[in-house]
Amino acid sequence: MLVQTGSRASLRVRMLLRLAAVLAVLLGLDGVVSYLTALHFANLVYDRWLIDSTRSLAQAVRPEHGRIQFDVPRVALEIFQFDEVDETYFKVSSRGQGFIAGERALPDGAPIATGGLRLTYTSLNGERVRLVSTSLSPGSAGDPVTVSVAETLKKRSTLAEEILLGMAAPQTALLGIAALLAWLGVSRGLKPLTDLAAQIEARGQSNLAPVPLGGMPRETRVLAARINHLLGHLDRTLRAQKRFVADAAHQLRTPLAAVLLHAEAAERAPDMPGAREALRALHRSVERAARLSQQLLALARTDPEASLAMQMGPVDLVALARRTGEEWIPRALARDIDFGLVVPEEPVIVHGDERLLGELLSNLIDNALRYGNASGHVTVRVEAATRPALSVQDDGPGIPLQERAKIFERFYRLPGASGEGCGLGLAIVEEIANLHRCEVELTTGSDNRGSRFTVHFGSLT
Repeated sequence: MLVQTGSRASLRVRMLLRLAAVLAVLLGLDGVVSYLTALHFANLVYDRWLIDSTRSLAQAVRPEHGRIQFDVPRVALEIFQFDEVDETYFKVSSRGQGFIAGERALPDGAPIATGGLRLTYTSLNGERVRLVSTSLSPGSAGDPVTVSVAETLKKRSTLAEEILLGMAAPQTALLGIAALLAWLGVSRGLKPLTDLAAQIEARGQSNLAPVPLGGMPRETRVLAARINHLLGHLDRTLRAQKRFVADAAHQLRTPLAAVLLHAEAAERAPDMPGAREALRALHRSVERAARLSQQLLALARTDPEASLAMQMGPVDLVALARRTGEEWIPRALARDIDFGLVVPEEPVIVHGDERLLGELLSNLIDNALRYGNASGHVTVRVEAATRPALSVQDDGPGIPLQERAKIFERFYRLPGASGEGCGLGLAIVEEIANLHRCEVELTTGSDNRGSRFTVHFGSLT
């Protein structure tokens, strides 16, 4: 059963409670309708008796010597009015003579056409009664006579209640059957969700495989698809973390071991020149470890799962190239490299994360300075076209065609490469380019010398 945390009931119970509320309302409405129906048929039965009684009394009305006479023996009237439950009243009156016989307080009501009938409710002695009236014109008296019979409503209400009670048992049974069917239907309808919950609960913490979608209804399939998306996102994140930890542990082992060895050598140096040489080697090892740590952190920031943290916005490639290039001028001067910058006069705006694009350009410049020729040339270029481009070119030995597909792999270095890189710079470049949906193109530099890395952006914003 799918149970929510805290005091909230399960989804099954909540749905059943809602269905029970609906069934209760329907049962109440059914009770009202049943009672009104029973009362209607009770009225039909007793209304027919009243109509027959009224017509029977009307037969006792006759004209005599120009006056209306009502000739019914007292015993017959007592039998007529005898009832153990209700009170029965009658009244005979005419337009000319007025009251003739019966209960004077019984209302006459509106005039009735001769031979017609009128059924209505009225009150007599403070009690509600059912009244039937008919009009006749006996003989030659020419004076319309109204005969009315009224009865209290106790038998009608009792009969309606008995009918309603007789219907209560089957109605209650139907309600129970409906509740059982609702429980079975809800349980059946929630089975895909309970099966999905059981699949997930039965998994181990390391099992991030997608949930099979076959045979699921559409609503459950949508939920399972979202769960699979979350599992895939979590799996990629965990893989990236494991890969980063493994890469960091593997790559930092060598420079840290070198740091330890050079530190021990400095401690054991017999003289100052030897100690200085060991310290210089120690300094180089620390620099390499620091550079490697920086590259590893940059690589972690460029993981595809980190795209949610990107701060995208308009970036001026011209300003970016000038600012980043200035940071590398001291390094270029140290190697006696002619460092050039070729940019247009106007800004070249692209959409991206300025911090990551700066990291991309820094890695391209670092790669050119490391593997280009000493006293050579490195040029950073920005091109404003339909698709803006950012490129870095050197005049070093270049990259063989058969190696160009491998250089973007993590920790891959060209065989016999003389630089002290860690093999992460170009991998970071490709990751950042992918985040920005750019293309990185590697070609031979001008005069068929060196290498040229060009990043092609989308159309101008």
